[in-house]
Amino acid sequence: MNLNSLLKKSLLKVDEEILIRLDATVPLLSKIGSHLIKVKGKRIRPSLTLAMSAQLDDFSRNPILLATAVEFIHTATLLHDDVVDQSNLRRGIKSANIIWGNEASVLAGDFLFAQSFDLMVETKSLKALSVLAQASCKITQGEFLQMQISNKPNTKISDYFSVIGGKTAQLFGASAQSGAIVANGSFQQEKAAFDYGYNMGLAFQIIDDVMDYSSSKTKMGKNQGDDFKLGKTTLPIILAWEKSNKLEREFFLKSLQELKQEKDDFQKCCEILRKYSILNRCKKIANDFVIKAINALNEYSENDYKKALVELANSSLSRVN
Repeated sequence: MNLNSLLKKSLLKVDEEILIRLDATVPLLSKIGSHLIKVKGKRIRPSLTLAMSAQLDDFSRNPILLATAVEFIHTATLLHDDVVDQSNLRRGIKSANIIWGNEASVLAGDFLFAQSFDLMVETKSLKALSVLAQASCKITQGEFLQMQISNKPNTKISDYFSVIGGKTAQLFGASAQSGAIVANGSFQQEKAAFDYGYNMGLAFQIIDDVMDYSSSKTKMGKNQGDDFKLGKTTLPIILAWEKSNKLEREFFLKSLQELKQEKDDFQKCCEILRKYSILNRCKKIANDFVIKAINALNEYSENDYKKALVELANSSLSRVN
């Protein structure tokens, strides 16, 4: 059984909690908040919280509250990201900023962040609150770092990992760790939960970056080539820069740093990536992180949830063409 099947009842309770929290607010805030949440994403982060608690036989209300908080934090970051990136698609539908404007989207994101902390407080677990609060701070730090390396194809790979470690992997790790915390897991189990989530988050983001150059809009839920259009510095670009000759580097500087893009530049970029087998290299790096994630689960005894977590980690690689 996959993780969603195993956690079906718990995920339904998370959905119920989400609707209760959104319905008890200003109608427009509820509408914007519901826009993304009701068009369900993969619910990976809340599933990590629930799965880690379930492995330790905790099916109480606390994991439900934390999983809801995690989904609110994630959705808040998406609302803010779409404003920063001027995106017009999210999960295959119009982004909230396109429908309601930037101001309303930012305020809705702020509201969801605040709601998430209210949920965390209800668990009465200061440790879980601390872990998720720190992750929220690191998400913002990661986003700031991303702004600093944007339009810089000559970025160091270590700086790229600092970015995705903050903006993506930290919440994956904290989501899993908080589930182990409220279920009274051992120190080793808490650390293992974080390591699983963090490494899976790194792999997940790398594959996301690869998909911008290889997948259709339907599969991604956003437009292909958006990262290139914005001049985002992602792993495919960094690895391509390292391999490129002088003319190719001049092309990257023109199209990504100066954003002087012509009609066929995206295809030209894809040709360079194919020339140096860049996407395959990215997938190999992502696979290494998946292996680390799976190995972290050795701290847990064999159970259906552990098997499903292994399956989830492996499936993160199959999203790309």
